[in-house]
Amino acid sequence: MWELGKDLLLVSLGMGIGVVLMCIISVGKEADRHMEEIKENKESEDN
Repeated sequence: MWELGKDLLLVSLGMGIGVVLMCIISVGKEADRHMEEIKENKESEDN
């Protein structure tokens, strides 16, 4: 019974880590897109 509980805990921990990583990657991609927009706006203002 203890083995089953430990396995369930490890699986849920792994799923939690996966979700957190996906959120971090998604936020990073969004920030990159935002930085590109800022850079494009700055370049168009300079010209």
